[in-house]
Amino acid sequence: MNHELSEKLATYARQVESGLRRAVPRTDGDLLSEAAWYHLESGGKRLRPALCLATCAALGGNPEEALDFAVAVELLHNMLLVHDDLEDRDRARRDRPTVWVRYGEANAINVGDYLLGLAYRSILRSPVSGDIRLALLDAFTFAYVQTVVGQSLDIGGRADPRFTLERYEDMVTRKTGYYLVLGMVGGAVVAKSPPIIMERLWQFGRFAGPAFQVRDDLLDLTVGKGRSGRIGCDIEEGKPSILYAHALQHAAPAERERLVAIMAAPRDQTGPEDVAWVIQLYRKTGAIEFAQKYADEKIARAQEIISGLPLRERETLSRLTDFLITRAT
Repeated sequence: MNHELSEKLATYARQVESGLRRAVPRTDGDLLSEAAWYHLESGGKRLRPALCLATCAALGGNPEEALDFAVAVELLHNMLLVHDDLEDRDRARRDRPTVWVRYGEANAINVGDYLLGLAYRSILRSPVSGDIRLALLDAFTFAYVQTVVGQSLDIGGRADPRFTLERYEDMVTRKTGYYLVLGMVGGAVVAKSPPIIMERLWQFGRFAGPAFQVRDDLLDLTVGKGRSGRIGCDIEEGKPSILYAHALQHAAPAERERLVAIMAAPRDQTGPEDVAWVIQLYRKTGAIEFAQKYADEKIARAQEIISGLPLRERETLSRLTDFLITRAT
């Protein structure tokens, strides 16, 4: 079944690619078009939009009617990445220069704004009734606003000596939890599913999103994050991760003082020896083991949410959410 599902999602991903070509004009000599496609063609699994179409079909809807929303979800995802790279001063994504590095900061902001505008236009083009289109716009805007609020909490928590696990959880639930499942919620909306389905999917995201972010925090300690082999980029930028929150709580006073100083230093003044010291502190305080356990517990809770659905919806959605957990973590 996993192989069949993988093949089906690959087919949906190809449909999303075609939808992106319709939604984002490609114009020779147009800097905005060039920069947008530079990012869109840098890679990505198109998993969220593919799951939008798969969810719609699994719940008895017509996935063709959900395609424009799926495209909007992918455009939002990439808009957030372009802006996030600039805000975090990340110079590489998917092992190539980020948009702001290649085209400049002003163009990166403009590209992100452009993709968001095209996302809304895509939703407005959806071949559905007016009430369904309004529900899609409401879900999309809700997830977008929550994600931006989460990013604000992320920015405000950098190098904060009072940063706690509770603040981390609020931050990542908002930043990751809602737009992680936005596509699936949209697919359910198009399929005219009962409200309990949408609510359970949002609940699933509130548990699965933090788990994915924690595992991303852990991935930053390896060379596998697509940042040209660099380790500890989150440390260089002073990012308030679960590792940082745990270490603040369990480190000795002198260690805590040095940790905050490293996280507060400008990125270009944080050397490899600083990154190595912080990683060693994370190991010493048990932050890495704590983070792994935290992610596992969140995933278990997320799976419980779907298992509580009525039988028909449980069978269809459990396969999709299991696939999401497997592929995105």
